[in-house]
Amino acid sequence: MKKNLFVFVIAFIFFVSIHSYGIFAEVPEKKENYINFSSETARYKKSDGSLRLSGAVNILFKQFSIKSDLLIAKTNKFDSTDFNIIEAERNVYFSNNGEITATGDKLFLDIKRKFATIEGNVEFFQGGSIIRAEKINVDLATETVDFEGIRDSFIKN
Repeated sequence: MKKNLFVFVIAFIFFVSIHSYGIFAEVPEKKENYINFSSETARYKKSDGSLRLSGAVNILFKQFSIKSDLLIAKTNKFDSTDFNIIEAERNVYFSNNGEITATGDKLFLDIKRKFATIEGNVEFFQGGSIIRAEKINVDLATETVDFEGIRDSFIKN
């Protein structure tokens, strides 16, 4: 009995160590070109290069965090996995590591051009300031934000 238990424990440790090595070996050295995500459902469609996530979607890409009920990431080539466009809908949350945060109904993010648009009941937060608008355009390279349809907003001095 003790011999069988000993063999089982050694075999278990061996398999766990091999499995752990495989997991660590697959982790990319640089995560900046990868999208880490979680969602209730996911569907990757190679024919049009799209990844569709739905239900409690949460993605991390470079310094950006995006949450929504529905998100579609698209490539510009059928054989590529480099996502260039991210579109999100319903209960959208967008942040660049917490310095700037925005919520709204729809998000369009052009990764290559470093440009984001958020539409519908937008609330933009920075520091203690809140700007409510119908639409915002964010140039992520220059950190320039244009607002359209501003209402009931304030800027903290």
